[in-house]
Amino acid sequence: MRMSMSRALVAALMTLGFTACGGDSSSSTVVLSPEGELGRQVAQTNGCAGCHGANWQGQVGPAFVGLYGSTVTFDDGTTAVADDAYLRESIVDPLAKRVEGFKLPMPQTNLSDDEIEQLIAYIRDVSTSPPTAAP
Repeated sequence: MRMSMSRALVAALMTLGFTACGGDSSSSTVVLSPEGELGRQVAQTNGCAGCHGANWQGQVGPAFVGLYGSTVTFDDGTTAVADDAYLRESIVDPLAKRVEGFKLPMPQTNLSDDEIEQLIAYIRDVSTSPPTAAP
């Protein structure tokens, strides 16, 4: 079990390394709050796009777009609303719950409480004001 978890973590980190260039597409715009803008920067500098997608539409990790306020189903069949508490838990303890359909574990982060709040604000912003094509 420990060996397979290590392999999964290595695979996730390799994916992160290969695809974590940026985070927002230059062809998309979204209206962000000041805290959400700081959260976008946190997401970009910490490689979140590597798993959550360059446009936050999802990839090997769940999408940020439309996540906040949605009902999330876990591998064990239970559900939760993606609110501040759920997102905080998922960032602080990424192995606490695994979203159904996503096999790779999210790597541990070393984000400060402020960075976590900013990232949650960003996820909230892109959920309520999804990216649209730039003019």
